[in-house]
Amino acid sequence: MTCCPAIRCVGWLGRMPGLLACGLLVVAAPWGVSAEPPRVPTIRSAQPELAFERLFRREEGWIGSDAIYSIPLPDESWLWVFGDTLVGEVRGGRRWNVSMVNNSFARQRGFGDDRQIELLLDRDSQGKPRSFLTPRGKPGYFWIWDGLVFDGRLHLFTTRLTSPGTITAFDWKLLDQSVVVVENPLDPPAQWKHRQVDFPHGHFTETSEYLWGLEVIQEGEWIWIFGTRRGAASDPRELMVARVLPGDFLQFDRWRFFARGEWVADPRQASSLAAGVGTEGSITWLPGYKLWVYIYSPPLDANIQIRAARTLTGPWSEPQTLYTCPDPQRNPRIFCYAAKGRSVPGTRHELLVSYATNSFEMLPDVSADAELYQPRFVRVTFEPAR
Repeated sequence: MTCCPAIRCVGWLGRMPGLLACGLLVVAAPWGVSAEPPRVPTIRSAQPELAFERLFRREEGWIGSDAIYSIPLPDESWLWVFGDTLVGEVRGGRRWNVSMVNNSFARQRGFGDDRQIELLLDRDSQGKPRSFLTPRGKPGYFWIWDGLVFDGRLHLFTTRLTSPGTITAFDWKLLDQSVVVVENPLDPPAQWKHRQVDFPHGHFTETSEYLWGLEVIQEGEWIWIFGTRRGAASDPRELMVARVLPGDFLQFDRWRFFARGEWVADPRQASSLAAGVGTEGSITWLPGYKLWVYIYSPPLDANIQIRAARTLTGPWSEPQTLYTCPDPQRNPRIFCYAAKGRSVPGTRHELLVSYATNSFEMLPDVSADAELYQPRFVRVTFEPAR
């Protein structure tokens, strides 16, 4: 499949501006700043996609994870990217012999009735599970964010962090960011040839945080990279955007950040596109409305939010609740997070939304309940645009 330069070509799992993979070409609106944000499309239904969830259920090996990014690959398959991943066994609805690695992957082929998902774990020479990607020459471990394939290489955003080694929900410290460049993304992750490039625009202190890579889009002549920032941990998180030409992607001094209608070199001057947002999220082209939609989970909030914009720089609408996760109703210690949306091939008004669940008492609850800490999916249908 050959991509038109003006759009990003993907299928079932891509956050895509056009559905070229399905024979439908949609070209995004011209770039610029509109005076008023659009209305969020009217939601007709939002229902759990249980058949898709079952594709990620296993009784041994890979038995649960979060993050749940998905990246289209050049051979029309898709790479699922997971964060902290549980490894062990499931018996009688409980997990046993549980250990954790900090990242894992899956490969999906097909998006119809013939779809297949292979969940992938890396293991050392003794058979012990381990993370696929770890920091080179530095302590800590990686969380992986979104990524994009261009020029034949996969570019993944990562954050390096440390924790005291306990399996709990909030025991980490963010340190810095890297871009992992994979030369052979179509090979199994255990065979990847990759390098890690320090990313200077990630910034983490007790009073300031700049985190990049929640969404990466190739649109027009640019690569667009979305990130979030906040001050102290209690401050609201804000959405930002940067852009760079593909040939300059790793020349980080050539990145430019959107600031009040201009593109500037200093990321500290970047405009807030939306406030009160989550750490993760997705920016997705909804072709039936010719709008971008931003989907995210606010911090510790069961209500998944959606905003809309005509261009990637906004202005973005006020948030509207897309779906309320039912999981906390069965256990008040459960929280929902990491919501993201993906276009559905062959449709113009639908999204496949994923989210993760966890517990404030992580290890006891995820061991006792194998339904917890599993990828959740919701199929969202909007009213047709008039």
